[in-house]
Amino acid sequence: MRRHITIVLLFAAAVLSLSIGNSACTGRRGQASAANAQPADTAMADLVYIDDFHDFGTIQSGEVVTFAFRFRNNGTAPLIIKDIIPDCGCTSTRIDKQLYAPHEQGYIEVQFNSKGWHGSQYKQVTLRTNSPIRDKSVTIKANVI
Repeated sequence: MRRHITIVLLFAAAVLSLSIGNSACTGRRGQASAANAQPADTAMADLVYIDDFHDFGTIQSGEVVTFAFRFRNNGTAPLIIKDIIPDCGCTSTRIDKQLYAPHEQGYIEVQFNSKGWHGSQYKQVTLRTNSPIRDKSVTIKANVI
């Protein structure tokens, strides 16, 4: 009987030692895999204005003036123009397209109708995009006489 218990204990010790050794190997493999793992996809669009302010100087009331603001997608993913938001009904916009590849340049044309306005005027137009900073604006200024 004593011999039977010894054999069972030796067998249990062998099984236990094999399972611990196997766990240690698995752990090392898991660590190596984690060390060699690739980072998650971090591609992002990045709207950067080349021009973000324009001063038309002094204009006559009723005059309509236009300026094209240039921008670039400095990101690594396509830039999507989701919305264009003028802060006043006196400004209108036109954009050449709504999707820009990484490092591609574009423009947004802003038109200001000064009819009914007098004095120093500042107007903004905001582009809403898929860039990390979702809303970015351009500003025009005119002294209307």
